[in-house]
Order: sequence, then C-alpha cells, then structure tokens
Amino acid sequence: MSSLSEIHHKLYRLYEHYVGEPDSSTDVYGYWVFIVGYILGATGVAVFVVGYAGSADSYTLIRGSGVTAAAGLALCLFGIVLMLPVRRIGIYASVLGLVIALSGVVFFGWAYPYNWRELGVDYSVQVITVYTLGVGLIAGVTALVPILTGRRGMFVDEEGATDDPEILTGGAMEGAQFAVFRDENGDWKWHVLHLEALAASNESAVTRPDATQSIERVQSQISSAGLMELTTSAFRLYEDRDGTWQWTLARDDGSVVGASTGEFTERDEAETSVSFLKDRGPGADVIEIDGAAFTYAERRDLWHWQLVDDDRTPLAGSETGHETQSLAEDAAQTFADRFGRARLIDVEHVGVELLEQPAGWTWRLVDDRDDVVAACSDTFESRRDAEAAAEALLPAFESASMTVAGEPAYELYQSGEQWRWRLVDETEQLVAQSPRETTDRGDIERSAGQFREHALEADVVEIEDAAYEVYPDEHTTTAATEPNDDLPVAADDSVVTPDGGTTLEYDGEPTPDWHWRLVTDDREVVAASTEPHPDADTATEAIQRVREQASEADLIEFEHAAFQVYEADSGEWRWRLIDEDGNVLADSGDEHTSRGEAAETMLTLKKQAPEAELLEIETAAFELFVDEDGGWGWRLIDEGGQLVAEGPETYPTRGAARQAMNRLLEHLDADVRTMDRAMFQTYADDDWHWRFVLPSGDVVADDATAHPTRDELVENISDVRDSAADASSHPIGDVTVQLYESGDWHWRLLDRDREEIADSTVSYGDRDAAMNAAKTLQAHAADAPIFAIEDAAIRLDATDGWTWELVDRDREVIASATDAVPTKDAVRSAIEDVRQLAPMAGRVDFDVASFELIADDDDRWRWRLIDEDGQTVATGTETHTSSEAARAALEDVRTLIEDASILEIDSVSFELHTAEDGWVWRLVDEYGSTMAESTQTYESRIEAREAMNDVKSQAPDGWITFTE
Repeated sequence: MSSLSEIHHKLYRLYEHYVGEPDSSTDVYGYWVFIVGYILGATGVAVFVVGYAGSADSYTLIRGSGVTAAAGLALCLFGIVLMLPVRRIGIYASVLGLVIALSGVVFFGWAYPYNWRELGVDYSVQVITVYTLGVGLIAGVTALVPILTGRRGMFVDEEGATDDPEILTGGAMEGAQFAVFRDENGDWKWHVLHLEALAASNESAVTRPDATQSIERVQSQISSAGLMELTTSAFRLYEDRDGTWQWTLARDDGSVVGASTGEFTERDEAETSVSFLKDRGPGADVIEIDGAAFTYAERRDLWHWQLVDDDRTPLAGSETGHETQSLAEDAAQTFADRFGRARLIDVEHVGVELLEQPAGWTWRLVDDRDDVVAACSDTFESRRDAEAAAEALLPAFESASMTVAGEPAYELYQSGEQWRWRLVDETEQLVAQSPRETTDRGDIERSAGQFREHALEADVVEIEDAAYEVYPDEHTTTAATEPNDDLPVAADDSVVTPDGGTTLEYDGEPTPDWHWRLVTDDREVVAASTEPHPDADTATEAIQRVREQASEADLIEFEHAAFQVYEADSGEWRWRLIDEDGNVLADSGDEHTSRGEAAETMLTLKKQAPEAELLEIETAAFELFVDEDGGWGWRLIDEGGQLVAEGPETYPTRGAARQAMNRLLEHLDADVRTMDRAMFQTYADDDWHWRFVLPSGDVVADDATAHPTRDELVENISDVRDSAADASSHPIGDVTVQLYESGDWHWRLLDRDREEIADSTVSYGDRDAAMNAAKTLQAHAADAPIFAIEDAAIRLDATDGWTWELVDRDREVIASATDAVPTKDAVRSAIEDVRQLAPMAGRVDFDVASFELIADDDDRWRWRLIDEDGQTVATGTETHTSSEAARAALEDVRTLIEDASILEIDSVSFELHTAEDGWVWRLVDEYGSTMAESTQTYESRIEAREAMNDVKSQAPDGWITFTE
C-alpha cells in the first residue's frame, strides 16, 4: 500500500471511530480540514494574546498571528463546505474562494507593516477586499445562494436527488442484490447475489463510499459489456488511463504471466512489442549473470562494451567505440586488468602528480577536479628526484610570499645564515642589491629603507682618483642655547680645534656636527677629520689647513714613546711625552721662554724614560707609530703638536702605513665637495657601475647590471630612482608566488634566485581571481598527496552528482561510470564494487533477444526478456522460490507466447475461460483491470455463460446492503 493510501485509510478509520460512518470521502476530508483550520485559527489568536501581553515585537507578532488566524478561518469554512451535501460545482466554487482568501493572507503578510495604513503605500483596503471576497465566496456557496434564489439544487444537493440510478432497498426479491461486507483486513468487499452468489469484487475498498462507488461503476457498465472467450493464451492490448498503451500475457484461465515493461504512446508501438516477443521469445536463449558480466552492443557502426551486475544495473561503460566486437571484447578485458591496479586519485584540494616525459621526469599540480593547474618548468633524471623536488617544494609553497610582476619590490632573502636584499623593477629586471650580507635581518631592512628614502633626491657623482667629502653627522649635534626671538643667530667666541678648525657656539637650534674625509674612487678612506666641526665651511677650512700642514710636514718615525719640544701659538716653548699611539703621557705644564730652557727641563725627566726618543717640532710632521697591538699607523701633527689628521686604520707593516700616508700626499689637492645628501657614485671597471653612498659614507646599495657607457648608466639611474622609491618590501623564502598578466592573469613559482620553478596552466580573468586560486593551493599544499599514474588511475568528478572515470597518464578517458550517485562515499563504494566484479565478469551477448533470470530483494526469482540493445522488453508477473522454478516456468511461457492470440480491449468486457476444474468468467474494464469475477467454477462452458448472463441482466437494477 502506498503512503497516500495509508494516510487515506487512517483518516477514514479515525473518522469512523470518533465521528461515525461517513456518507462520502468529502465528509472525511472536510472534517479534517475543519480541524486543521480550527487549530491554526486558535493558535493565531493565542499567540497574539500572549505575545501582546509580553514584550514581543508588535509588528512581527501582528503579522504572524494575523496570517495564521486568517488562514485558519478560511480553512474552517472550506471544511464546513466539504461536510455539507454540496454538489461538485459548489465545491469547485469553494476551492476558488479558498485560493482567493489564501492569496489575501499572503498579500497581508507582504504588505504589513511597511505598506499598511500610515506606513509606506497603503494596501490595507486591497488586502481586506481580496480576503473578504474569498471568504464570502466560500460562505455564499452554502448559505447566500440558496437564501437568495430559493433553490437548494443549484449548489446544494436536493434531498433524494441523484444523478445515478436508484438503489432499491427491501426484502428478498427476484432482482439481484449487492451484499457489501468487511474482509479480514477491515476493508469493504461485495458479492452479487441472485438466489445464490454469482460474482465477487476483485479488490477491496477502504471505505463504504468507495465500495458503493465501485458497485455503481459496475452497474453502469455491465449491461454493455461484450464477451471474449479465452480458449488459449492471449496478449491483451489496452490503453491505460493516462493515454499510454500496454499489454499483458494471460493464460487461457485468465491469469497474467507477463507484461510489457514500457509504456507506448501509440497502439502500433505496443503491437510491435508484442510481435517482437512472439517472434523472438520462443527461441530466445536464457542467460544468467553470476555477479557481473560484460555486454556488447553496436551503436553507429561502432562496438561498445558495458559492465553490468546480476540485476543488469550498468556499472561501467567504454568511453569510445571499437570497429569490431572482438576489439570491444579485448578493450573490456584490458579495462578489467587496469581497473584493478589503478590508483584512486582522491585529491581534496591540491595534489602533485609525477609523470615521465621524453626529456625525463617532472611533476605538475592538479586540483580536486583533476585539472592540471600548474606544471614544473624543469625535468629530473629519475622519478625519485622529481618526488624529492616536490617534497621540498610543498612546505615552502605553503609559506611562500606573493608578489605581482610589473610592480617594483625589495626582496629580502636569506642564504644560509646571511641576509641580503635586491630590488626588482616593473620589468622584472634586477636593478639594485645590497652590497654585503649580514646575519641581522634588521640591518638589511634598514639599508633597503635608506635606499628607498634617499634615492629620489640623491646626486649622481663621479670621483676621479680621490675627493674630500664634507658631510654632516646626523647622530651628533652641537650644543646650543635658547635663541633670542628678536635677534638673528650670531657667532660668539670661537674655539680652535685640534685639526685646525674652529668650533662656533651658536644661539639657535642644535645643528649636526660636520666632518671631512678623503676617499678614493673605490671608497677607500685615506684620511679623516679627528674632531667635529659646527658647519660645512669650518670643515672645509680644516681641509685647507691639512693641505698646508701636510705639504710642509716632515716624517717622524718612532716605535716607543717620544719627547717632543715644540713652540706654542703664544710663542712660548713647551714639551710633552707621548706614547706610540700619540697619547700625551706628560707635559711641561709651564711655558718656557726658549727652546733650550724647555729642553733642559725635558732632559731632567728623560732620565725616568731613557728609551723615549727626543723630537723637536719646528714645522708640521707626519708620525709613523706602532700601537699596542703591533699595528702601524700614521698621523699628521702641526708645529704646535696638535693632531690635524690621521689614518683611518692601522697596517701590518711600517711600509704599508707609509704607503697609506703617501696616498694623502698624492691626493692632497683633490676636489672638495659638500655631501649633505646621498649620492649615486659612478665608477668604471671595464664597464660602468654605480654604488649608493649615504653622507655617513656607508654604501647601502650596488647596481646589479653593468653598462658600457657612463651616459647609459646615468640614464638607467633615473629609472632606478623611481623603482627604489615606489617599491614595497617583503621577505621571500625558497619559493615565491608571483602573479603576472599575459592577456589573462597567471601565477608562477620562483626560487630564491628568481628562476622559474613552475607556471600555472590555468588563466584567470583578473588579478584577484589568480591570487585567490594561488592562496587556495597554498593553504592546502602541506597536505597535498604526491602520486604517479603508472598505467591508469581512477579520478572522481562531482559536477552533476558523484561519478568516476578511468584515465591513462595523458588523462584520456578509458571508461566511466554510467550513473551518478549522490555522495562521495557512494561513489567510493561503487568503485570497490567494480574492482571486485570486473575481474570475474563473464561475457554476455545480446545478438537478438535473450531471457534473463533475476532475483529481487526477497530472493524471489522471475524472468525478463532483453532485446539486442540490452533493454528489457517484457517481464514475468509471477515470482518463484528458485532459479530452477523460474526456468521451468519460463519454458511454459515459451509455449504460451507461441500459441497466444492478440486481443485488443477497448471497452468493458466479460472474459470466459477455462480453469483447472471447469469454466470461470470475469468482468474487465477498458484498461484491463478486473472489476468482478465469478465466485465459483462451473463444470461446463454453458453453465458459466448462463451465470455470467444472469449477472449481466440482474446487476444493473440490484440494490446494495451493508453487513458489518
């Protein structure tokens, strides 16, 4: 029994139990519709009352309760209509009213509160009108129309009036009687009685009205029924209620043994199906599928194979056709072998496939649809090498930073423990790089930031041999006092510095100290100031003093301490004892009027330092000395013994220190330039290069490309400035994801040296799409499986449900599932079924037609006829306990098919046919369904026909009696 029939049955049983015997099905449905409407209406009122007393949102409350109560009222009225003795036209009118009323309810739910009364556009009148019209139509059918017209028969049944023949009631009469009674299931059945029971209903009715309706149908049609006498088996051809044609195969006793499986739109198609069974059925072979089998069929001159289970459910099929059946058979066996060995590609998000190419092994990235999304740009000697490369790539890919080609960028990268940076311009050219490496990433970030900050304003300078650079020290400032708001800044007293400059004291803002240095074109510092200066001019004056002193200076060499006798600026003579580093150990303290007096005093002290040399300074002098670590240095002192300049470093030998001193003399007249901002220093070394120097003298960037001429170099610097200023900065690891545009957008993987590792094979409409795709792969790279397709693989497809495909290493589809399943687990189960069944599958041919024995879920066997395309043409209607019993029954069916005639049923008919012990008859409607059948078996054909004629003559006027 179907679910709808069960509901129908339960509703009737509940009505009979709690209300009483219904007069018709509309009584039952009307009652339950009224109950549902009552519950809805009461719920709506209760919700409104309770909610309005509380703190609920009044708008939502009114809308919800209004919709519920209004719908309940309409259903209550409609239920009352169904329970009243209303004619069919009245019910139709009430249904129309119900639809209109419910439309008004929906209209209210949409309009309230924002299109109701004062809020928005006021639709309150329209809503009330529509709802009132619907409710009024329902009520008017049963109340207003009879009152206004004075006629009950227009919509309401007149008492005793009916369109059907009268049903007589009373005692025993000569006419027939329909005796209605309950069967063992509580349903209603009936017999036709005329002196004795002549006929019985073939099916039971759930309710008394249904039983009455079944009897009235028989009474109205039995008198016109014709007679079909079945002396042999027959195909009954009939048109069903939905307009389609079908057929059944019946024995001579009327029992049906087979039926068509399809529905035919035309009678000729049904008759062709019968002819096919009559022609092919008697001689058709019987096939039995044990587990699974391969079937072969020719379509469009090509042969295809299909794997089916023992229920003839297709499991797999060939993707392409074959020229001959033999080739299709070979392909099926190859499929069975390859499928068992094939790996299931179960990629959740991204996977790495290893594959062999003519040049060697490589790898590629595939997504969850098994589409190739990126391909490696390199090849490897072995599969293990390709696998190792993929294993190393995946964790680096997961954490890789992302860049955009065409946008300049500082790339901070690490090689071992050392950090460096490089600048890539918008053309993907390397244009600048850090000059040195360091273990401190912060230093690298600072140097890149300094280059970015100063590149736009930096000068382009070429140093010929050497130059004096006057530069500010941004880290120190000259102390100052509070400025006078009314007076300009002015210099007060000057203080002479040791290197010949002066330090000025300012009444103003603090200013940076200035220094000077003499550098060669390769940035070797030859000499440098020893003391700060308040401004650039003062530092320049100090350089001039160095020039003057150095040009007249003698060379003094000592390895230990030395006594110096010198004339101070005041004209007095002094002495001092200095060590090899130039530190003053002792001095005269007093001034002497003559050199001899100073020397005499000094000699008294010399007894305490006998190894100290005696030096007399009449002019400036260069001193070569050895420090405490054994390193040699030089310094320039003036005639007053003040330090004017010194070498920036010490040297391993005296000769090296002297050479360094000589470089000062060599470049003594070098140009002087004020270096108050950074510069691009150009220099030639076969080709032309540049280095970026800060005022402090620190080199923070070098070029990355040589140029043949200085003009080309200077022109390139202009582009470098823009790239340096605009570039973003980010660290990169072993792998970088770079987005680039080439018509559409793509992405690629680069290593630390900017060599391409892999390139995407998929294009994207915009940069965001490419970025999101790359990020999705990155997010799941660590979990990506690495696999190789040796011969074939099984991949899953979830486009329209879950299916599978068997593909070779070139992704050519070999075979596929024939049907989709709803879940991934289901398709996995289907794959395992094919793995188990394919190796043991036999061969099944459907050259013309074949019978097949099948078992259902209850292990009951039946037969079916399959045509050459593998389609089921007919199936048995009787089931058997075993395949042997089904095979024996099939042999009887062969005989029935061969002897069967074709009968077309186009109206109600009596069928007269033989039974095991005599003759029986039954009444069949125009759709082939049995309406009534004889209650007994008659010894002769004449007796059966007389009983049939008796029912035919008496039943139309028979009366109905019910017996509980």
